[in-house]
Amino acid sequence: MNSGDSQGKLEDAGGRKEALLPAQESDLEVAFQGEDGSFGQEVAFNFFGRSVKTRQCDTVEEVYNLVEQGSLAHGIVPVENSQEGSIGSTYDLLLESSLMVCGEAHIRTTYCLAGNKPASLGALKKIYSHPQALGECQAFLRHLGCELIPTYHTLSTVKMIKEKRLSDSAIVAGEGVAFASDLKILAREIEDNRWNSTRFFLLGKQDAPPTGSDKTSIVTLLKHQPGTLYNVIKEFAEREINLTKVETRPTRKTPWEYHFYIDFEGHRLDGKIAGALEKIEKACLFMKVLGSYPRAKRA
Repeated sequence: MNSGDSQGKLEDAGGRKEALLPAQESDLEVAFQGEDGSFGQEVAFNFFGRSVKTRQCDTVEEVYNLVEQGSLAHGIVPVENSQEGSIGSTYDLLLESSLMVCGEAHIRTTYCLAGNKPASLGALKKIYSHPQALGECQAFLRHLGCELIPTYHTLSTVKMIKEKRLSDSAIVAGEGVAFASDLKILAREIEDNRWNSTRFFLLGKQDAPPTGSDKTSIVTLLKHQPGTLYNVIKEFAEREINLTKVETRPTRKTPWEYHFYIDFEGHRLDGKIAGALEKIEKACLFMKVLGSYPRAKRA
């Protein structure tokens, strides 16, 4: 996931564009997955301001580890894309980790096709990028007729293209990454959907206090009995709690067994939310509150 100033638009629930959270310490450092100029880094700037220090991580798991071990106070991870759906690794790590979600952000994600200075669209044979980015730009890329090569490390791919001086290869990335890497932009805004956006979570050791405009995320494991999902949904419906997302993920322990990830409006400390969670926990084999956090305005 990559971006820079020119293509990353982020607003909080109130529509503000300044930092959403104060960088209370001058040495505050936030981990993100990606390269300089990436969407994750842009989200960190929007949460804490551009004076915040950021640390690049190759994987989402590395972000989790740095925060969980106490090396850094916060981490930024992508959780879902408006076109390609949820990012499974983020959800799986949320289940296993002790970290909590303390913020969310939606950022407009636009991609460009970039290569070495001599490169041109007509000469391209190979295009590299993260599988998520390739999926978000598949319509444009399909018409180029190039070999699409998934890569999970943008920086090493850019380095390879530059060091080998390849003129027949390019990478799909945000303009911020292309600019930081001194690559030539061959095409702009190549994503399939002009409203393409990505949702990110801010992770920490604790979730956020109530603001009056919050969301909560939980994960459950239901009994294999008729009506168990209905009984969970009923607890929300009877209290007029608005569900914003319900999704299943394999438990990865027992075949054909699934966790239910549920997002809903309200804070876990709110009276009616706390009452619903108490009832739901009794009806489930397992329930974990992933965190309550200020609700972000959609990009």
